[in-house]
Amino acid sequence: MSETTVVLGAAIFRDFRLFVARRSQPPSMAGFWELPGDELTGDERGTIEDLFTTEFGVAVSAVDQILGSDRVLMSWRDADNNSVDAVLRVWRCQFPAEVTFEEGEPRPNMHRYDDISWVPVEELDSVGPWRDEARIAAGEIADWFLSDAQWQRAD
Repeated sequence: MSETTVVLGAAIFRDFRLFVARRSQPPSMAGFWELPGDELTGDERGTIEDLFTTEFGVAVSAVDQILGSDRVLMSWRDADNNSVDAVLRVWRCQFPAEVTFEEGEPRPNMHRYDDISWVPVEELDSVGPWRDEARIAAGEIADWFLSDAQWQRAD
């Protein structure tokens, strides 16, 4: 039996908008929007924090794993383009409070992602296409955010 690959996604909200990014790599995922993330390498916090430093040139704090967020990813392909069993695990993350962004920021470095959007939580379909499981996960995360006043105050 093969080992399941864990793919980490970052849920970041500001002003009731969710940070999402459009994939440019690998080719099997190019053009799809998602919660930015990466395959687990080492510890989960470090994987997410390293991704944002390298891909977006900005620090992010991985606060905590959103319990119950694991979602099976259909047709996931690893770096060698092999189909593997994978799950998406979402972490609540925050950019430093003192960091402000202009429209279209932070900019991706064009390696794994080629565009970003701060999407209002009630308008997730204003960007697309999404991979089905990524859209479902984003919707669930947005619902949790909207129902949690403490999370809203933190972001």
